[in-house]
Amino acid sequence: MKLKLNLFVCIFKKGFDLMDNIQQKNKITTYIQLFNELKDQMKWKITDNRLLMAMASLYVMNDKSLDTNHLLEIAENIKKRAKMFSAMRSQSRFSTAAFLDTNFDNPIEQIENLYQYYHMFKQEKFQSGVFTYIAASIIVKNQDKEVDPREIISKTKNIYQGMKKEHPFLTSTSDYPLATLLAYEQHPDIVRKIEVFYDGLSKNGFKKGNDLQFISHILALSRNETENTIISRSMQIFDQFKKIGIKPKSLYYPVIGMLALLPQNILDMQEIYEIYDKLNHEKYFKWQKDTNLIMAASFFAKDKLEHSHIAETSIYTTIEMIIQAQQAVMIAVIASISVSSSSNSSN
Repeated sequence: MKLKLNLFVCIFKKGFDLMDNIQQKNKITTYIQLFNELKDQMKWKITDNRLLMAMASLYVMNDKSLDTNHLLEIAENIKKRAKMFSAMRSQSRFSTAAFLDTNFDNPIEQIENLYQYYHMFKQEKFQSGVFTYIAASIIVKNQDKEVDPREIISKTKNIYQGMKKEHPFLTSTSDYPLATLLAYEQHPDIVRKIEVFYDGLSKNGFKKGNDLQFISHILALSRNETENTIISRSMQIFDQFKKIGIKPKSLYYPVIGMLALLPQNILDMQEIYEIYDKLNHEKYFKWQKDTNLIMAASFFAKDKLEHSHIAETSIYTTIEMIIQAQQAVMIAVIASISVSSSSNSSN
């Protein structure tokens, strides 16, 4: 009887694994199709394929259909509301439009909220620019929570100032989005927690710098594990990257951080590598291997969280926030690079 039960459980699990693999492949196919559609419709508006890749991933990971005409309408409304030299008059408006489109049924109605929260950040002496808009987008995304946006923005300022005190030469406006996410945490000493991760990882093979600070911010979102456990897990994933043939350069530290916070019974580095390898063989993606790895890990994490029936809601919420943060920062970095390149070309 016990043998039959074990056999049934094994067959049942394999059936779910097969379904998960099919759904994962469908997501990758959809992602490629959406990228091609965006590239075809927006080729004169967005010149950086990485930004299009990030936008396509938003639709796939939020399971939203793409209507490029509607997306352009949202972007145009964002631009109309922007001042002359605003970041929202650059390519960044399209990624912001995609963010609103994939998170709300009424995205155009959220534009006023975006600018309102942006100006609240500005009143707290945050600098102008795309990263402040990304931080404002996070407030828009979480505005249904029973917390005062002004309180979150004030906490964000305190966290950011704490970061800057610890690492004055590393901390910059690009840290605004994660500082905002960390402000939603109820941790009494979040900056100290960040430093524990930064110091612990730097003593175990991780190179000091912006990327190490980034992963430290991500790991600070952890809730149910000790800091030493998370550091040990990050080191293990670092080694697993090498085993599957991917050099774990510092650019991948945020990916390692995200994977370290996943329940370890659902982590499968080989599956991540297969997604990564598939993307590397696509026509427009083969020159974007770094972005492909970020996408592969994000798709894997999102898929596993959707189908693993995790009992602890807090873990799911944490990973959701990490995926959002990672994509938001990636979009902002790509957009700012594109704007800088355009400016240099015109000069």
